[in-house]
Amino acid sequence: MLYRAKSDGDIGIKGCKVVGIGDVFGYELMQNFFVDNSGFGSDDEPALTFSNFLDKVKAGYFYGIRDVGQFQVNIGEYRKLNKKELTEKNPDIISSKKVKNNTRLTVYANGDKVLRLHSTDIIKWQGNKIILNSGGWDTMTTRARFNEFLPNYIKVVRIKGVTYILKDGQKTEFSDGIEVTL
Repeated sequence: MLYRAKSDGDIGIKGCKVVGIGDVFGYELMQNFFVDNSGFGSDDEPALTFSNFLDKVKAGYFYGIRDVGQFQVNIGEYRKLNKKELTEKNPDIISSKKVKNNTRLTVYANGDKVLRLHSTDIIKWQGNKIILNSGGWDTMTTRARFNEFLPNYIKVVRIKGVTYILKDGQKTEFSDGIEVTL
């Protein structure tokens, strides 16, 4: 998800991943950098050259690509929140813990639960319904998380390139935001 800079000017930042422009749970966006990704930028352009961006990379901070354009990227610099800050920023959260690789389960005071894979809330439990969302990432990992955390009588499968929800002997084509009654 986010790349943690090991030193000032860490060249490993080239490996940072796309996190999107929304909030990254557990982190605070400190600043956004507009960076050339064509390799042809110059110092007199609005976008930072990669070497100028490296001069701004700080050890211990986290970085992720927020948005990608044809010739530039927006890279966010983040600070990890401690437990007290996380609680103050999200007072309605009872608990939030990592349950699998890149996967976090959050429980809210109103009883709702959310399973987040990377930066996408893929399962929302709200009362007697579940809302499923792949965020456009209909991958084997997303389907594996669905099947691991959904009740045993609900399965998400892919048949001949189409994803379906199987429940009570019924097969329904999957779409982001689909609601399933428990």
